[in-house]
Amino acid sequence: MAATLSMIQSNGAGNTLTNVGGSGNAWNYQNADVATPATYAANPILFGNNSYEVWLRAMFTGVFNQIRDLRIWLSTNFSPATGLFLFFRGTQQIYLQPGNGTSSIATSSMPTVDPGSANVSIGGNLSGSIVTSSGMSDYIVTQLRTTVAAPAGDTSFDTMSFSWTES
Repeated sequence: MAATLSMIQSNGAGNTLTNVGGSGNAWNYQNADVATPATYAANPILFGNNSYEVWLRAMFTGVFNQIRDLRIWLSTNFSPATGLFLFFRGTQQIYLQPGNGTSSIATSSMPTVDPGSANVSIGGNLSGSIVTSSGMSDYIVTQLRTTVAAPAGDTSFDTMSFSWTES
């Protein structure tokens, strides 16, 4: 049997955990600290502003020997002309309530190709592993930032890919 991936979104002052699934429209960037994809229309990000940070963890369940080499990347490449920029950090161990100021945690541009090596940590280590029948990565903190060049209205702009090595 293989491992099953689900993304867990954390939000709120109390670190509320929401299983947002492993595929599909799992989360949206919004001007609110929520884990409900369907509420994005009520919480638009005005051009020139940031979304609230989205705090995610990769949760693995099922039967496996080891999960390692966690990688995340954005499968869509943006030019600066789009006015949309996605920043991330995949090595955050301590939860902080998400904010919409320019993140001091999500400070690296999300890769737009497979990074070639782990960029999401487990237990504070990029070479860490999960060696039980279930476990979670460290936090993956992302934030959408916009400029005045960002388009108005809904923008279905990203597909994130997530890979791992399993044995």
